[in-house]
Amino acid sequence: MTSISLTAPRALALAAAALLCGPLAAPARADVAPGQQRTIVAVGVASANVTPQDRKRNDSIKAAVDAAQAQALPDAIREGREYAEKLATAAGVTLGDLLTISNAPASPYGPFGYQFGPFGVDQYCGDRRVAIVRRDANGRRRVVGRRTRHVCIVPPRVVQQVTVTYAIAS
Repeated sequence: MTSISLTAPRALALAAAALLCGPLAAPARADVAPGQQRTIVAVGVASANVTPQDRKRNDSIKAAVDAAQAQALPDAIREGREYAEKLATAAGVTLGDLLTISNAPASPYGPFGYQFGPFGVDQYCGDRRVAIVRRDANGRRRVVGRRTRHVCIVPPRVVQQVTVTYAIAS
């Protein structure tokens, strides 16, 4: 059995040589099976503020959420295209035709869209039961009753996310 002893300067020299020779390795190739097309996949994200005309009416809030979704979607698609072009340029290829587009969320927590309001599908206004709290003679807080309040919850913004797949032209 042979043992090699390296001094600190010699170990540094070997590490530097390995780093310098690393880029000389052959570039990786992505071989594509016959009948398959090479693609670039990118994600685009955009948001829009929700600004209802009347914050106390469900139909006004729903219309504002729908308008925000309609505003954010083209921006998300445009951002996905721009990012795909950056990827193609960095890879030294040309972007081809759009093959697929999906708005399925990449979230591991589920596909919860903005149509699910806090009170049900497209329901942003509803009744909530709240506690009536008073302090007793000892200064402790006690629930002395409950009442129902009508509340409307307006989401501050809508976020649209799309995944786009483009063919590689060359």
